[in-house]
Amino acid sequence: MTHGARAAGGWASGTLLCLAVSALSLNRAHAATYGIPIGDTRIDAVLNTSITTGAGIRVEGRSDDLIGKSNLNPQLCSGPNGAYQSCQGLFKNQIFPAQRLVTAPGAASMNSDDGNLNYDKGDLFSAVTKVTSDLNVTFGDFGFFTRILYFYDAVNENFTEHHPNRITPDNRLEVGRRTSALPIGLPEDPSALLTNPAALFTGLIAGRPWGQPTDDGGRLSYGPGGVVRNKRSDGPTLRQIGTDLQLLDAVFYGNVELWNERELTLKIGRQLVNWGESTTLVLNSINQANPVNANNFNRIGKTVEEVYTPVNMVYGSFEPVTNLSIEAFYQLEWKPVEIAAPGSYFSDLDIGTYNAVGSVNLSTGGIAEDPSRIGMPLDSPVSGLSNTTGSILRVPDDDPRTARQFGVALQYYFENIGSGMQAGVYYMNYHSRLPIASFYATHPSCARREGNPLNMDATDLLSFLAACPDIPFLHSLTHPGESASYATDSAAPLDSARIQLVYPEDIQLFGISFNTTVGDYSIQGEVAYRPNLPLQIDLQDLGFAALGPTLTRCHDPSLGCAGSAQLANLGIGFDASGNSTNYGSSNFTDASGNNPYPDIINVGIGHVPGSARAYPNFVIPYRGGTVGENTPCLADMSETDYRPGADCYIRGYERQSVYQFNFSTTRVLSPDNWFHADQIIVVGEWGAEWVPHLPPLDQLQFEAPGTHYSASAGADGSGADGSRQACSANPSCTVGADGLRFNQHQQDLSLYPDPFSWGYRLIGIFSYESVLPNISLRPILTWAHDVGGTAPGPGGNFVKGRMQSDSLLETRYRDFFSVTIGYTRFMGGGSANLVRDRDYVQAFFRYQF
Repeated sequence: MTHGARAAGGWASGTLLCLAVSALSLNRAHAATYGIPIGDTRIDAVLNTSITTGAGIRVEGRSDDLIGKSNLNPQLCSGPNGAYQSCQGLFKNQIFPAQRLVTAPGAASMNSDDGNLNYDKGDLFSAVTKVTSDLNVTFGDFGFFTRILYFYDAVNENFTEHHPNRITPDNRLEVGRRTSALPIGLPEDPSALLTNPAALFTGLIAGRPWGQPTDDGGRLSYGPGGVVRNKRSDGPTLRQIGTDLQLLDAVFYGNVELWNERELTLKIGRQLVNWGESTTLVLNSINQANPVNANNFNRIGKTVEEVYTPVNMVYGSFEPVTNLSIEAFYQLEWKPVEIAAPGSYFSDLDIGTYNAVGSVNLSTGGIAEDPSRIGMPLDSPVSGLSNTTGSILRVPDDDPRTARQFGVALQYYFENIGSGMQAGVYYMNYHSRLPIASFYATHPSCARREGNPLNMDATDLLSFLAACPDIPFLHSLTHPGESASYATDSAAPLDSARIQLVYPEDIQLFGISFNTTVGDYSIQGEVAYRPNLPLQIDLQDLGFAALGPTLTRCHDPSLGCAGSAQLANLGIGFDASGNSTNYGSSNFTDASGNNPYPDIINVGIGHVPGSARAYPNFVIPYRGGTVGENTPCLADMSETDYRPGADCYIRGYERQSVYQFNFSTTRVLSPDNWFHADQIIVVGEWGAEWVPHLPPLDQLQFEAPGTHYSASAGADGSGADGSRQACSANPSCTVGADGLRFNQHQQDLSLYPDPFSWGYRLIGIFSYESVLPNISLRPILTWAHDVGGTAPGPGGNFVKGRMQSDSLLETRYRDFFSVTIGYTRFMGGGSANLVRDRDYVQAFFRYQF
């Protein structure tokens, strides 16, 4: 499954601290000024322009454990005669496919490594030229301000992507595994099949007769893909990192006299509103009026005014009495956080905002990328039951309405507290800027009453064949000259599930803040409280819920399924060497080794369990439903029917009460410091996030980086102790290994979010003026450390153990030209730090006029 919107989140906040504090000490170059007298007044205009050119180079090699498993080894889930079956077992005791996947190097996801694969150590990942220009026009008490940004990145605009394991329309006839489609190795005397049924499996199933037909009469099944190098062509991605002209600010402003020399300040248009005291830990802080643009932030040579997206709004402020100010805004448009573009250097997610990339891979790292969804059938006997690929479609984003986004702030300056203290209280109602991934369930299996015209639930082989007479296996036998892709029945329509990014509405925010001076230190802090913040549910769990309407209902003991005994407990399948063997019964077993009730249908080419056994999930029972009984999407639904509120929609979030705390100090050191600098600015910020009512892991899991498996028991036996954590609410849960589970391995539970998480950020800016005539130096050092706990997604600020350092050296000539070089290092956090192998160096020069 895909893994949430993380790329706009906390890993980069150390650099954001550097960016924000640096902005405090930048010298503005001489601007172009213009004036036109009009009567007793005049129109004045000030134009500032900055031209920046720079490049970034990757200086660290890839970490294999951050690359999708089958991107490292495309043959991982293929094997002799296709024996590894896309790394999915078809019998309870057939666990070697899961073990093979789990023990292989790499990440158990194909949806988070494109940005890593696209850039090798030593590669330029960016070579950008950008122009930022702002114009301020004033006429008396009124004015207009606008800012534009144009950029062109020669690397990313004309980029050739690298995909080591991908199926495309151009290579589909080359990468599929070819079989003869004829019985292979059958005995000359057909009666021998009665005493050696394994020969039937070897001869017929190994031939994959339901495969795509070839010109020479053979068949193709799809496991590995091929190496694909293609020019980047996704429109939203190119606009985000290739080239674009962005209108940032465009705002009219003015002052209107009220009473007793009191004035009302009004602003109308695209603008920024900066509330609260957070410096670096912006997500979930009070400062939520404007979303962050991660692609602008990641661009070499960025400046602070490019990081936040101005939003069209009406803003007003005034002071009704001395020392008290009131501010308010009402937004006229909605803008999302723009996460790192898929395939860009800093991305850890292979889909993006603004509908960038239209599909995601279903597997835990074992199936080739197939964005066109043409790799059908998969190279597994299960494909005899279903025409399915390894990818699901993305439904266009569900953007929120514009209305009901507003905020009010009251700030009071207390003159008699210390040397003076400003305190503020805030209220805001807004729609999420961060995307939440939600799912739509699959079409119903033909073996379920919703999926066949007989309105029956299959319980044994005969009823299965009656309900599903045209599955690909049977279609290939009854229509030998025709592609089985024309089969009309499917018992496992996995790729009919869909994913969508949604933006929940009406998030409420309450906040308090203060800032003051104590001795030589400036001190500031804030608390932001949201009683209904939507948190991203674990993507793997949502994906399993979406697969609930597939397979059978044999998990229901009242249904009375036949179980393995109907065909004398035969379970003929491959072993790891590609030879056939009998796996025996696949009925589930409890802690004592007994089978409380039969729960599979033996269909010859595999044992078909109830979907609750194959895909146990937590989100459906958490909401009062039954595992495996959520409503399917119907095959005749139109594209417009896929929207939140549909019966088959699986909401990807739960709302929780969330507190965020920020506390920071600033100290300016004079020239008599140890480093002999003319000035040193030192800033430290501590932050924490608290989710007081976070559910226990055996009830529900929220998203965190690196959680690619499910939290339920693994097919390899990991975590399979019969507990609720292992089984969720699935009644047909085996204690011990179970090859019929689609979760190959239980996720490391320590990676899931914690109720409390915290970290700190440090920065030092050292100014050395006129070290040579007209030349000044400014080293900038930052450090970010997430010390304890992991914050829940989307975009959590903290991942336990994650660290980042930034070192920049700016050389400035007078006040209009500068050259900056720098090195950024990512470290710590283990498998949860998805960018820890992307250290880089950068260099850029800037000319301001």
